[in-house]
Amino acid sequence: MDLETTIVAVSSAQGSSPRALIRASGSTVFESVERIGIQWSARQCTSCTLQLPEGPLPVLALAFPAASAFTGQDTIEIELPNNSVLLHSTLNELMKVTGGRHAQAGEFTARAFFNGKLSLSEAEGICAAISAQNDGELRGATLLREGVLHLLVASLSEKILRSLSLVEAGIDFTDEEDVVAISDEDLLGSIQSSLHSIHEIVDGKISMSTLQHLPSVVIAGLPNAGKSTLFNALLGHSRVVVSDVVGTTRDAIGEPTRFGDKEAMLIDIAGLEHATDPFSETIQAIAEKTLLQADLILWCVAPGDDSPSPKSNAMIVHTKSDLISHEDEQGICALSGDLRCGVEQLKGEIEERLFSIPIPSEDALALLPRHEAHLQEAMQSLQLAEANCSVRELAAASLRNALNSIGSISGNVTPDDVIGEVFSSFCIGK
Repeated sequence: MDLETTIVAVSSAQGSSPRALIRASGSTVFESVERIGIQWSARQCTSCTLQLPEGPLPVLALAFPAASAFTGQDTIEIELPNNSVLLHSTLNELMKVTGGRHAQAGEFTARAFFNGKLSLSEAEGICAAISAQNDGELRGATLLREGVLHLLVASLSEKILRSLSLVEAGIDFTDEEDVVAISDEDLLGSIQSSLHSIHEIVDGKISMSTLQHLPSVVIAGLPNAGKSTLFNALLGHSRVVVSDVVGTTRDAIGEPTRFGDKEAMLIDIAGLEHATDPFSETIQAIAEKTLLQADLILWCVAPGDDSPSPKSNAMIVHTKSDLISHEDEQGICALSGDLRCGVEQLKGEIEERLFSIPIPSEDALALLPRHEAHLQEAMQSLQLAEANCSVRELAAASLRNALNSIGSISGNVTPDDVIGEVFSSFCIGK
């Protein structure tokens, strides 16, 4: 990977915001950008005029010297109007005066890693935070980014390295009768302590993939049973079209929402009815598949409709209570939001029925598959070292393998192809 050439990219998200951010990082970037009117002051925001072929453009520039920069190299960030022509022109001018190029996916973070600003697991935490879809994923990514896993494996590496050094020292002095660098008892205790540390991480871990699944709450019922109206009411805003015309909802529409402290995917499906043609067969197949995968089903029953047979994961919701004539009959009027009709009560009952997504913590880290694999490899190597404790050459080889596996998590001994795969999952400009 080329770590010397200045890299340039738009680092703000795509969209229609009024301002955008361009980032350039390299060893000579400060001197170069002065030629196009960028005035800078270390770690300060400076108002200046960028000289473009289209004319002068007022911008804001932030300069970060290598010691304090994210990438470990001099970095300039330019805030300018979010206009595609201006962005393209600015990128070209920056590359022209710096001799730079467009940054590749994840290259800014990769430079932070190679320049010792981040461990590999911390860099993965940044990528995971960018792609997080719910609170659980974001919490897990934050712990990775803040280096909680890195600190754990660094401590573990020191412990294994200390044992390995003593074993190898004993091998070097094997001809000296009275020299014992570490006794079998002490070595066995150290190996078992390292195994215990890995077991604590593995036994308490949460797979990052587990956090991606929000429990699903599916709103079902006959056509025109008030499902879409209830869907909008539970969301707190209008997401789907509501109509008295039967069959308005034809697909499964999902939106993440919260019920108290629990996150869930709320899904509105087509009204359940007998299919009469190939098109309606497809609609009903989608609805049935969504129901089978539901963690909780809200069966909407309008006045006059029969209630379905209860299921263990279903709640009967009597809708359109504004049409109920008897005061003692309970129901929900999602249209009016009348609390007497139970909208808020329903939210509370849904919260009670939902299972909680595990929340990552320092005692229950969210790990990526790569982390789990390396921890398992280290555990197997330590178990071999434990079994061959008295044969120092074999114990040393196993300890070395364990050390390499642990080092692969933080990136200390990770092969180049693994590093390339990690950063290829990033977006441009990060």
